[in-house]
Amino acid sequence: MKNTTKLLALCGILPVLADFIEDLNDNKIFTKQVKMKANHLHEEIRKIDAKIMQTDDIRIHAQQVQIGNEFRNWLKSMENN
Repeated sequence: MKNTTKLLALCGILPVLADFIEDLNDNKIFTKQVKMKANHLHEEIRKIDAKIMQTDDIRIHAQQVQIGNEFRNWLKSMENN
């Protein structure tokens, strides 16, 4: 697999993972130590995402959303199996 493909996948999936971290924090799932590390990861993902999204290319934004939605749909389909 090409590095660009791997990078594109990360750009689409990491924001979804940050959303999951927020949800789990809201539901008080994490212990104190895990919560601190999860929050740090969440902050770093959001910083990287903000830098990537500074482009004016609407196709990049749409692609990221599409990848994130497909990832969420894949997880839902795995949950139902």
